[in-house]
Amino acid sequence: MTTPDLSHTIPRRLDDAGKFLFWERDVAGIGLLGTLVGVGIGYPLSGLTFGLVLAYGYSKLKAGKHPGIAAHGLYWLTGWPALRALPGSHLRELNG
Repeated sequence: MTTPDLSHTIPRRLDDAGKFLFWERDVAGIGLLGTLVGVGIGYPLSGLTFGLVLAYGYSKLKAGKHPGIAAHGLYWLTGWPALRALPGSHLRELNG
């Protein structure tokens, strides 16, 4: 009896978020932003440390939650991006 040929693997998850190396794209962006701010003010090692701490905290915050948790949080904290497709909450008509 022969073993099956494993040259063709089928991916199990097609909807994974974008990656930068082995971090998710949004977590890597937070770490990179902290590093760039540190370089900009003249303290690259402190900026790297601060960026990594922020990225670690954000990854723990979003663990097990909806993939769009950053957009939800941004909307509830700042109101941006504004919702245009939904009617205002003051309109109370029953359609149907």
